[in-house]
Amino acid sequence: MSIQQGDVAGQGESSEMARPQVAPEPSGAVRSTPSPGEKPQRAANRLYVLDLLRFCAAISVLGFHVLIDNDNRRAWGANVEDLFDHGFVTVFRYGWMGVEFFFVISGFVICMSCWGRSVSDFFVSRVTRLVPAYVFAVLVTSAALALWPLENGRPQPSHVLINATMLQRFVNIPNIDSVYWTLFVELKFYLLFAIVVHFGLTYRRVVLFCILWMTAALYAEYSQFRPLILVVESGFAPYFISGIALYLIHRFGPNLLLWGILGTSMIIGVITLRNRVEAHNATRNAISFEIALPIMFLFFAIMVGVALGWFSGLKWRGLTVIGALTYPVYLLHMQLSRIVVSRLHDAVPPWALFAGVVGGVLLLAYVAHRCVERPMAKILRRKLKASFAQIRAEGSGAPMSVNSSALAGAGKGLEGGSAGEARGQSAGAAVSSRRRVSR
Repeated sequence: MSIQQGDVAGQGESSEMARPQVAPEPSGAVRSTPSPGEKPQRAANRLYVLDLLRFCAAISVLGFHVLIDNDNRRAWGANVEDLFDHGFVTVFRYGWMGVEFFFVISGFVICMSCWGRSVSDFFVSRVTRLVPAYVFAVLVTSAALALWPLENGRPQPSHVLINATMLQRFVNIPNIDSVYWTLFVELKFYLLFAIVVHFGLTYRRVVLFCILWMTAALYAEYSQFRPLILVVESGFAPYFISGIALYLIHRFGPNLLLWGILGTSMIIGVITLRNRVEAHNATRNAISFEIALPIMFLFFAIMVGVALGWFSGLKWRGLTVIGALTYPVYLLHMQLSRIVVSRLHDAVPPWALFAGVVGGVLLLAYVAHRCVERPMAKILRRKLKASFAQIRAEGSGAPMSVNSSALAGAGKGLEGGSAGEARGQSAGAAVSSRRRVSR
């Protein structure tokens, strides 16, 4: 199975015993939304373990790029095996697998946060979550590359502007930072999933979406029809689908159909994993599939535990902070670490330099989150709510002279960023339990 790889973000918790056995919505249900008097549970239902898993995935990718990728590019000035402990380096040789972990978590969280919401809600939550930190990262990275250029030279101003839109891959403009390739994959997942969100998320519709997407991905690989491969992202579709299946298990309880979807996705993902290993070994045989496979299965085992509520007792609020750092850490680490390592490896001891790079990235990510993400997300959310409220007002024939407070109120309930994800999954659970039907 080929991978289309270019240059490379409501939670709920409950144990299996505590969770009510919720039956899937009837096929005629238009949308699973709370009743008027029903208030969604928020922080009490957050899956803190997902914040921890995201952060671990981000650190694994960071370690891979700082140590292994920079070593491949001769940024350290010597072989990293000679500079660091062999076991330490070996662990991070498999750090690239954090990307696969991100995709699984994304499938879980996006399905969770979209339940009971409209397409406009979905759009607002994704824009407010992704855009502020991304634009900040593009500008900071571009400025650093302009001051201390690497082998590709200084970025062109036009490329910087196009990168800031997150649409550069659609027009074949190179990424300012190669880690942005995963955002292109995520965007395609959002576009596909938005179709189901438009009709309203129900158990049957989401299951059907998983089956159709997997079928299309398999046919794309079989036929090697490139346009279809590019649309359905056949190389990484199994990871998103497995994440969605895991959320359905979490929300509705396990059954044979959901285990089947999850198992099939995992098996197809093994083929994708082998291709990824071969790609990493194209120039240097340093990655073992026999090691990568157990790591992948271990991660899936942990995610099954998340779906079944095994980690519901993990409620340390500090995890929300490190979870919020995941996205800016991922966006900022690669090019900045190369600039620092390539210029300071002769002057700073290796361990101190590695620790300084990791600490510096974490500090910059925290600044980005506190000073850019949070304030800008609030502004964007308010403005986008008002924009969609105007569209709804015009569509309903209501007068367009609506004051700003009314427009903001019309969009109440929209969520963005990490906080929005914490509220998403509880929106339909109580309703579904009252509308109990047989499967």
